[in-house]
Amino acid sequence: MEFLLSSPLKLNLTLRITGRKENGLHELQSVFFRIEGPETLLVRTPSPAARDRIAVYNCVIKNENIIDKALKLLRKANLARQPVEIELYKAIPPGTGLGAGSGNAAALVEWARRTFGGPKMFGFEKEIGADVPFLCSSIDIARVGGVGEKLDPIPGTFRFSGLVLIPAWRSETGKAYLEIDRKAAGRWMPEEKAIEESETVLSLLASGRKAGLLPNDFLGVLLERHNEYDEFFSLVEKAGALAWGLSGSGSAAFALFPHKADCRGCGTMLAQAKGIERIFYWE
Repeated sequence: MEFLLSSPLKLNLTLRITGRKENGLHELQSVFFRIEGPETLLVRTPSPAARDRIAVYNCVIKNENIIDKALKLLRKANLARQPVEIELYKAIPPGTGLGAGSGNAAALVEWARRTFGGPKMFGFEKEIGADVPFLCSSIDIARVGGVGEKLDPIPGTFRFSGLVLIPAWRSETGKAYLEIDRKAAGRWMPEEKAIEESETVLSLLASGRKAGLLPNDFLGVLLERHNEYDEFFSLVEKAGALAWGLSGSGSAAFALFPHKADCRGCGTMLAQAKGIERIFYWE
């Protein structure tokens, strides 16, 4: 039997670092927004080779593949007991801040839940990756706090058309956090202020009003090396976007347009901008 799975992504509509714990982990306040991405998984079970096999196309995965990690935890939970063959078709490179790998793992976990049965959440999702619990849930938009373990759904309907820009450069999360530590020097935004800021952004977007450049502490770090973001954001603003910003620690940027708006013309303009490697649209 073959199963073709779509893989979700997340955008950070806001992202503020609010502290750093003694163990080095950073506390944050962020708003996660789910979108459907361009990546797919083809799962065959039982595997024709009678053993687990994971093939990745269009991307080189360094270190452990998060799909392999998810599969091991599923087996530990006594799910997906037969050998499986997985073909992963990548379109989002690592280092873009979109949670593409987490989305791949979430798609596999959701497949196992639907195929073999199980609770809405198994409980091991956070062991796979920080973004996986959100992407495994049915939540479209949520406030994420702490070190990523606090997940609170946000009520209301938020529907947009949009585009995501993949630039030619990547952003390594660990290095980006080191830069944040250097720049902030312990002067973190208070959690209450970060929440208030995000509520203002959400209020504007929920009513269809322009929110402009979305707050993200990592943007300043990337702008020091890539002023091309200024051109990206200027172009999407001229095209009528409601909001635009950086996702996660970068490097991907995105723009939100009113629901069912045709933003392909904006994509045509952006295709001529310096540093753009890929563009994809979503609704």
